[in-house]
Amino acid sequence: MTLKKIFFLAIILLISFPNIGQERMNKLINEKSLYLKQHSSNPVDWVPWGTEALTLAKNQKKLIIISVGYSSCHWCHVMEEETFSDDQAAKIMNKNFINIKVDREERPDIDEIYMKSLVLMTGSGGWPMNIIALPDGSPIWGGTYLPKENWIGVLNQINELYNDRYDDVLDYSSKLKAGMSPKVIVENKLESSELLLKLKKASLVAFQSADILNGGLKASQKFHLPSMINYFLRAGNQFNDNKYSEFVDTTLKNISYGGINDHIEGGLHRYTVDSIWHVPHFEKMLYDNAQMLSVYAKAYKSKNKALYKNQIDNIFSFIDNSLNDENGLLYSSISAVTEVGDEKIEGDYYVWKKNNLKEILGENYELFEDYYNVNKVGFWEKDKYVLKRDRDDNFFIEKYNISKNQLESKIKESIKILKKSRENRLKPIVDNKFVTSWNALSVIGLSDAFQSTGDNKFLDKALEIISAVEKNLVKKNLTVDRSLSVSNERILFLEDYSFLISAYLSLYQSTFNHDFIDRADELAKKTLSLFSHEESPFLRFSTDQSLFFSNDLFVNQDGVMPSPNSVMCENLFLLSHHTGNRKYYQTGKLMIDAMANDIIDNTLDHMNWLNVSLNYNDKFFEVVISGKKSHKMANEISSKYFPNILIAASKKDSDKYLLKNRYNRGETLIYVCVNNTCKFPVNNVNEALKLITKKDEKI
Repeated sequence: MTLKKIFFLAIILLISFPNIGQERMNKLINEKSLYLKQHSSNPVDWVPWGTEALTLAKNQKKLIIISVGYSSCHWCHVMEEETFSDDQAAKIMNKNFINIKVDREERPDIDEIYMKSLVLMTGSGGWPMNIIALPDGSPIWGGTYLPKENWIGVLNQINELYNDRYDDVLDYSSKLKAGMSPKVIVENKLESSELLLKLKKASLVAFQSADILNGGLKASQKFHLPSMINYFLRAGNQFNDNKYSEFVDTTLKNISYGGINDHIEGGLHRYTVDSIWHVPHFEKMLYDNAQMLSVYAKAYKSKNKALYKNQIDNIFSFIDNSLNDENGLLYSSISAVTEVGDEKIEGDYYVWKKNNLKEILGENYELFEDYYNVNKVGFWEKDKYVLKRDRDDNFFIEKYNISKNQLESKIKESIKILKKSRENRLKPIVDNKFVTSWNALSVIGLSDAFQSTGDNKFLDKALEIISAVEKNLVKKNLTVDRSLSVSNERILFLEDYSFLISAYLSLYQSTFNHDFIDRADELAKKTLSLFSHEESPFLRFSTDQSLFFSNDLFVNQDGVMPSPNSVMCENLFLLSHHTGNRKYYQTGKLMIDAMANDIIDNTLDHMNWLNVSLNYNDKFFEVVISGKKSHKMANEISSKYFPNILIAASKKDSDKYLLKNRYNRGETLIYVCVNNTCKFPVNNVNEALKLITKKDEKI
């Protein structure tokens, strides 16, 4: 055969078999989501969620697989690698199912409604979440991570049931949907004093689940749970109860000391797989770090501990250095795994080997090894160690006969050396998605950090982010986009609106620029118009639920993040004070009354609701300061920990609701009011603080 003929034949073969030398791509290849793109070369015929996919299932009368995860989820990566990249599993999935992949961070509504069904079916949830549903989307089976053989077994069994016992499958689906229907709301009819007593008792019941030795909840895994920490911080202060305060201190100290905290670059990992905060799943989520920044800031206000201030700085350093985009927004997460060729290694970027540390640190190694337990305490697996503290600085000062400054200097020097060394490592993948609600949470955390420390770097960063959110994600008609990367149906989410309003209210407390109250007020009105439900006091989770098997998706349970309804309830309370709009207060009170029984009976699932309930049912202070020194005085009061307070301040006369008729030329006056009762104004902070901390109920 001539060379020319061989060349011609090769060209024909390349044309005939276009997949030679290139990966097979499914319909996720054109999606913007990093998580969806990570599945675009699977042999599974994945399609994105939407009308097209659901119509295809109905037309072909096929079951649906709805697989939900996110880019930084470790076990999502494992299942993608083991199962969804496997030809045998893909063949079964493609033959018998319509396969839908969902990024939970872009579509929290899909995640929420199917997670509810998963918890109802199995008693627990998690990611990756894999749901098998009827062609109309009604769930009939649910699970999380499964090894390939188990997954294949499930698929074959469910498909056989669907074909041979359809009526039984349909009956099960109907009963499951009935169990997911919104329950009848039993409104609380108690007076505030009676309800407050019940809330205090509920606090005691919830506290029985607290791990007073290690912090957090009694569990084999440890999550940060900022809403819970935030509540017990408040309860310890407001109820003058030391057991709550001591629990918060234990929790925050052990998080700071533990392997869940990245001691080299700052930032908190998502959770640990043990009960002592040591070995984490190494992904880092923006929403965790944003909320814990806020918690540490409030704790620093309360206790003024250097450890808390250090942690504020460390989290800020992580956010600013690792999640920051040039447009001013923050990325959503960093993966747990490092990709080394075809291999994905969990935690490789973060852990250390003893020999490497000796070589890198030299004469600093002995102290560093002792300080961060590069020994059996800090051992993880093989020859790898996760840095973890278990002793206070005074122990090392005495043991090594050095001063506090010398100890701090040596540890800082070692961390600087290791940070430099890490630059040579392959970094985990960053998901450069911008989620509006998570950026808003970051604004709140940074604003709280400014109020507790007075450091302008936190406020400057908060203002930069809010400006970027408004520029990139908020339209003139107050349409708030979920992110810049959502590429399917345009749906708005209560979470983004609630958290953004909360960010505006927090920024007012840091700047006393009333524009932030005005923006919060406008956005609150828009929120109520978009998400209100005529038969419920609660706001719907999203604006369009037409593709779901249920049209009434409400999310009231507080989890790692507070529920959007509980955040909105607090927003309405604060706005009613700032604007005088009693409808806001009445709407929020209806929500609290409707939630009262759930808060009391299932307190751990409603910790932010419990916090907000105290606003409505216990003392709440308005502190209004008017005059030339108002901002300085306001910042001084704001630096103290008062969980049941809002502050309004103006250097000049103002016609705003709280500030009207408060101005006296040549004076700076502080008005302290509680539950619509005001004392005569005082002209210095110390006198105002006495009125705020006074035990007399009538002040």
